[in-house]
Amino acid sequence: MESEFISMADSFWKKFSGLIPEIFISLVIFIITIILARKLAGLIKKRLISRIDDELLANFITRISKWIITLIGVGICLNILGLTQFAGGLMAGAGVSAVVLGFAFKDIGVNFLSGVILAFNRPFIIGDVIESDGISGTIMSLDLRTTKIKTFDGIEIYVPNSNILNNPLSNFNAGGLRRFEYIVGIDYDADVSKARYHILEVLKEFEDIMDDPAPFVIVNELGANSINLKVFYWVNTDKAKESLLVIKGSAIERSLSSLKAGNVNIPFDSMQVQFNKGIPEIAVKVLNSDKNKS
Repeated sequence: MESEFISMADSFWKKFSGLIPEIFISLVIFIITIILARKLAGLIKKRLISRIDDELLANFITRISKWIITLIGVGICLNILGLTQFAGGLMAGAGVSAVVLGFAFKDIGVNFLSGVILAFNRPFIIGDVIESDGISGTIMSLDLRTTKIKTFDGIEIYVPNSNILNNPLSNFNAGGLRRFEYIVGIDYDADVSKARYHILEVLKEFEDIMDDPAPFVIVNELGANSINLKVFYWVNTDKAKESLLVIKGSAIERSLSSLKAGNVNIPFDSMQVQFNKGIPEIAVKVLNSDKNKS
């Protein structure tokens, strides 16, 4: 038994030692392939960005190119080691396994094809603010399987590409031009024209708010305690220097300040209480009076 084991080990060592040159060459080729894939991927990315000016598509094509170059290198290494027939026989004889793996990797294939469609259809680019399937945020990257979205509270979400492709998608940066609105309530005794003038004058002070289309103010509704004015304005999201939330918050704040300075009253919510049987006596206890202080 011991002699058989020694004989097998000796036979294995002779075969392994005979493959050492091929293993060394394959290892060198594999390392060169990895380095070459990175270099070529970087070169392809630079060329693509300079020509198509789309970082999202350039990154996607770069990743695919890197994988293709790597797979070619692995194929060459297998050929040098004489494992091409082994790999082919293994794939040909693994019919049941192929079916099982097909079901297991079905979602990966679907997400990969969805990523290809998204990359070339380009419904968004890096930096766009989108909303899809209840998720809102800024596009960070598009990978072979997922789309990376950073929400407004700083959370990074990796959404499967098929989810984005198969659900309605709102791109808030598409076209660059976007309309915003907010409501300001004024007293019923206030002059609507005067209030409208003050608000429009405030909006003219904002560099990011467009003059064309021009902002406008309408009477939106007659509320219980106020006349509610709805203010509309436009922002070119491609050229805006401030964030959209900051612009809207500042516009509301300055509008209120301007209305107060112009003596346009902004009412508080009020409630009228009616007693059908007269006003009842209500006991009041003073906790902090001048007598207690002394």
